[in-house]
Amino acid sequence: MTVELLCAALARIRLDRQSADGGHFRAAEVHGPLPRAWRDARGRLWWQAQALGSDWPSNDLELFEWCRRPLGSWPVPLSLADGDLEAILLDGDELSEFAEQAADLVRHADVEAELVQNQAFAALMSCARMNGDGEEAVQRIYCRLRRLLIDRPVLSDRDIQALARELPKADADSDSYLAKFVRTAYVLHPVESPGKVWLGRCRECHNPVDDGASGCGTPGCGGRPERFEVACLAGYWTQHRATRQFFHDPGLLEGRLLDRLAELPSDRVRTEPWPCLDAWDAALIFEPVDAGGERECWAIDAKDCASPTLLARGFRSDPRVPARRRIIVVPTHRLQAPGYLADLERELQGRAAGVEVLDEKAFLRQAAVRASRAGGAR
Repeated sequence: MTVELLCAALARIRLDRQSADGGHFRAAEVHGPLPRAWRDARGRLWWQAQALGSDWPSNDLELFEWCRRPLGSWPVPLSLADGDLEAILLDGDELSEFAEQAADLVRHADVEAELVQNQAFAALMSCARMNGDGEEAVQRIYCRLRRLLIDRPVLSDRDIQALARELPKADADSDSYLAKFVRTAYVLHPVESPGKVWLGRCRECHNPVDDGASGCGTPGCGGRPERFEVACLAGYWTQHRATRQFFHDPGLLEGRLLDRLAELPSDRVRTEPWPCLDAWDAALIFEPVDAGGERECWAIDAKDCASPTLLARGFRSDPRVPARRRIIVVPTHRLQAPGYLADLERELQGRAAGVEVLDEKAFLRQAAVRASRAGGAR
């Protein structure tokens, strides 16, 4: 956990600096007391180095510089898979993708983000349950709102008004459950008068981007910035950083897979997004070829993680969906990294029995082939 502590501390330092002056993280400009996670990790590493008779950075600024070096070059052994030893923690003045995802494993380092994540999920569940008449309706609304978090990082108040007509239920104080969900998962930006507001966003993932940005900045997304207009009456909403971190960005792969699976013939295969209220990301139900035959279910979890070690440590196989195959689907470029698959399968041993790992293209190809052999009763 030492590396995760360092990453969590770096993330905390960055957030503190950004909230203080709106600027970017600069290790050389950090002043004042550093987070406890940083002190704990630095102390552990120092003692390891002393025991091995190795040199170790004498101060925090030197350790910041070490964070820009591959972890395999550090003079102390780290509990990492071989494929992670080339990873760095700081890419220039920004956290690396590896560091971002490692910090997620130590969520208590960012109490606010974890709190908002839990509150947003609870508000989503309340909205689905109060507006859904029966288990199927609750599941349908849940999926509707989860997909909203993936597809719509920015919402206008007009968008919310339209959605409110679908989900009108309110509490005793006439506060709608949808409004509570939006207030929790998004941040309001008032406008002076009704009209159109021009904003910057990524063409691919639709995350907001700052004016003058040259790229998206979302891990795994290579989209370019574009201008788009938002028609609103009194304001527009952008996702809270916790919503983006825990729902939107990880959900990009989920949304992409669900879109492709929807193209398969509906009389041969049925896709259930987030079955059992998010036990898995999707369940594929293949219809029997002959009347009286048995259906076959595949349960899938979409994961886009730079480190196979971090992916395995955070993965849980939920038994609530009975399935013949349980599959972790990762973006194709992940499995192209040397050693990624071997490290992931090794780390999963003892954590998740009977779980396969496929890249995105291989999974979609296998699903299409299996669907071609399925068929509803004629």
